[in-house]
Amino acid sequence: VERAVAPPPPAGGEPLRAAHVLAELARRLPAETVLVEETPSSRPELHALVPARSPLGFLSAAMGGLGFALPAAIGVRMGVPERPVVAVVGDGSSLYQIQALWTAVRYRVGVLFVVLANGRYAIMDRLADAHERAAPWPGFEEVSVSGMAEALGCRARRVTEYAELLGELDALVPELAESARPMVLEVAVRAEETFEP
Repeated sequence: VERAVAPPPPAGGEPLRAAHVLAELARRLPAETVLVEETPSSRPELHALVPARSPLGFLSAAMGGLGFALPAAIGVRMGVPERPVVAVVGDGSSLYQIQALWTAVRYRVGVLFVVLANGRYAIMDRLADAHERAAPWPGFEEVSVSGMAEALGCRARRVTEYAELLGELDALVPELAESARPMVLEVAVRAEETFEP
């Protein structure tokens, strides 16, 4: 995959894009990090912006298997506890196995779950667009993944601004290797209007 150029920071008032989050993760993650991915709408950007720099550095499921990333990330961290583990997951995908966060809390499995929250199943919206149809399903902007995480006992924070994102990543990434506490970082991102797998 050709390396993408990280986008410039958003101008004042512009919403974050998934590419902003991914580029900032790529700048900060240690080389030994295992990245578990389930973000269908942002997969091309993730592949282009976030390199796998070590064996077992990147895990993903085939397209169409929803609910993989949260429990997989927990299992990976339990299997290789010496390696930091980050799951990057769409908010729609996270809803298929959100209860896995309880397991991470219960068994003290320190994973950072970065949730790209666009408030919809954006990949499905793009597929409907390709068939010149309106998406027959609603968005879910009112759903709070961070709120559900907290209800399951998991630390969580929702960010909407670039400066907040940078501050959270600067605080969280250095503690990844030693942490026994899972954390959900829900990042509000705009839904992209196009998708090119």
